[in-house]
Amino acid sequence: MSSPAPASAPASADDRIRELEARLVAHGIVLQTIVRVLSESSVAELKAAAQGIDDEGMQEANPDVHMRRVAEEMWSILEMAG
Repeated sequence: MSSPAPASAPASADDRIRELEARLVAHGIVLQTIVRVLSESSVAELKAAAQGIDDEGMQEANPDVHMRRVAEEMWSILEMAG
């Protein structure tokens, strides 16, 4: 893990954005690789979990945008991995 910037030199907003983007790209690559080595049944379980989270977030009485976003990210990773 990277150490935080020294207190005397706080990171600029641009530096922080670049750091977060780099982490997201790295996480995406690792997750794609993991999905590729999973069995078909494991991938099917992940897809079912994504659908369940999406369904939970779509409740008419109380929609949850955060849950929908989590499901969207799961679907995106699964689609990228083929």
